[in-house]
Amino acid sequence: MRFFVIRLSFVALFAGAVLNAQPTGARIPEVHATSFSNEAVNLPEVLKGKVGVLVLGFSRDSREADSAWGKRLAVDYRESPTVVYYEMPLLAAVPRMVRGFVVKSIKSSLPASEQARFVVILENEAAWKTVTHYGRPDDPYLLVVDSQGSVVWQTQGAPTDAAYAVLKQHVEAARAQLGTPSTR
Repeated sequence: MRFFVIRLSFVALFAGAVLNAQPTGARIPEVHATSFSNEAVNLPEVLKGKVGVLVLGFSRDSREADSAWGKRLAVDYRESPTVVYYEMPLLAAVPRMVRGFVVKSIKSSLPASEQARFVVILENEAAWKTVTHYGRPDDPYLLVVDSQGSVVWQTQGAPTDAAYAVLKQHVEAARAQLGTPSTR
């Protein structure tokens, strides 16, 4: 019985962490960058009439979890005309002297099919930390953003089936606000 209570408490705590992630209403910082496929990415402008999902990583150790989120998002939204997602490592804190090497290393590790969804952020790290409620450097931070660039929902941590299901619910709710059908 004690094991059951402990396990139930853990499940409740985890579900609460995922399900209680709240909208912040904060606007994302502007981004004027280029994806790894050399496409201009200007946020929030790119989101006009769409829903955005931004996967932000603040450390090298968050890369594996960031990538896992990106792979899940690609399955459901790579071809979506109404959902845009980006993996966005923040490298503003990386010394300028080695940034080029770090960026080349990241790009060379990605297949061409993922490069359009990959945007390196080199400025406004403090603003991104504020928007994401940054606290754990090795966690990925996910933002669901409306067509005006306002955060409607967010969470952090490695992807799980439960966390991804909640993310999809919020993406579909944001898409419904646009008056767009929920088909991919």
